[in-house]
Amino acid sequence: MPPSNNLLPLGDSLPADHWQTHVNAIFYGIQGPGIHNHFQTYVSRDHRLAHALADEFFEQALNLEDTPIVLHEWGVGNGNLAACFLSRLKQNDVEGRVYPRLRYLLCDYSLEILKGARAHPRLQEHKERFDTVQITAGQSDEFEPGSVDKIISNEIWDDLATKVILKHQGTFYEEHLQPLLDPACTNIDFDLLRESFNNKNLTALSEQPSFLPYIYWERSFPRTEISDWPHSDVLKSHLDLAEDEIPIPVNTGAFLALGRAQTVLKTNSLGYTGMDYGMFSMKEVNTEGRSYFNLYGGQYTNMVNFPLLVDVGKKLGFQKTQVEHQHRRVAKNIGAPVASVLEIIQEHPQAMDMEAWDRDVLMLETLHALGPGYNNPYPDKLKYPPMAGAPKKQKKRVIKLAQALKPRGVPDTVAYITEAEAQNSIAKLRKIGYREKDLQRAFHQPPPPISFIWADFK
Repeated sequence: MPPSNNLLPLGDSLPADHWQTHVNAIFYGIQGPGIHNHFQTYVSRDHRLAHALADEFFEQALNLEDTPIVLHEWGVGNGNLAACFLSRLKQNDVEGRVYPRLRYLLCDYSLEILKGARAHPRLQEHKERFDTVQITAGQSDEFEPGSVDKIISNEIWDDLATKVILKHQGTFYEEHLQPLLDPACTNIDFDLLRESFNNKNLTALSEQPSFLPYIYWERSFPRTEISDWPHSDVLKSHLDLAEDEIPIPVNTGAFLALGRAQTVLKTNSLGYTGMDYGMFSMKEVNTEGRSYFNLYGGQYTNMVNFPLLVDVGKKLGFQKTQVEHQHRRVAKNIGAPVASVLEIIQEHPQAMDMEAWDRDVLMLETLHALGPGYNNPYPDKLKYPPMAGAPKKQKKRVIKLAQALKPRGVPDTVAYITEAEAQNSIAKLRKIGYREKDLQRAFHQPPPPISFIWADFK
């Protein structure tokens, strides 16, 4: 339902990929490194995904020729992935066969985000091994063909251009979006806002009050033809397997990134590894009612259609493609089942009925319960401010619990926890309402229709 009856158009109704990339450019341009206050990824503060990547890279890189090794990270976040990766690699490489030869290049289209990543304190420990460059994944000719040994990325494909299509009795319909806004939601002159928004005037928009979270996206599905869409032959075969009336993401920006990766990677490279969230197989693609987009504080992301992405990768020339649930890949690296703290919280018998501020208290109590059995190799105390509007009692409780967090404790609300770590804390977890069966579900339930996926293209 629209948020009000006084919505005015910020722009025309256009294909979804136009407005998605438009609003994301504004979102990132306004926020800069501040984007990390809006959402977290599995590499924002945690180390276990980065360690899994580093361990695999080390074993494979031992077989490379005795020459400099070039690794790209496309979309750099806050720099924590690179910091943890390099620290783990250095730790593993006791004979100095890989780490001293590595040139780790952090690549992002945002200069502000690159500055933030470069300033990451632990990344400074590896200042001889990394550098930064401002590029857009899949759209830059900055690098020579056949010059890169390995590419990694985490949660960038969902930000890149994505069309959405559905079919009905053999006819195709493309999702269009129109941004609408109630002028009463902001203290901005609406005509000025509309002009600045359409022109992507970041200077003007950054000086205005927050407005992106108040945009209402009106959807329509006009009829379309797909013959001129990227990789239309692969898409047609994919849509033959798709059910009617289900929105299908077509991640055209990710296709471009794969194409560029295929060009810059060496002939016998270690390939491109990307992690993101989306549909693992056609079973999930055809799941009725599954989500296909998300909004985070105004940012617009789309789920990744991994079956289609894999087929496009094969067409582009990648000889070996593999997708696996990210949790399982990390679990294999650690040798134990894993779940995120947030997934554990979601299984608490009262969590879904709690007010948001009470869930904050539960989260902090859970972090405290898990803390004694967890040893963070990169000590850094988690900051957890009380949410705006929280009642005085809960606000005081959140502040007290947050102040008592230990630097060696669980680093993040989406950090990976092993089943053994949770079981070792079972007595304390029971005191705050968890049951054995809640933990069993957290660690052993089947993956949901939208999951975090690890994909390799070689």
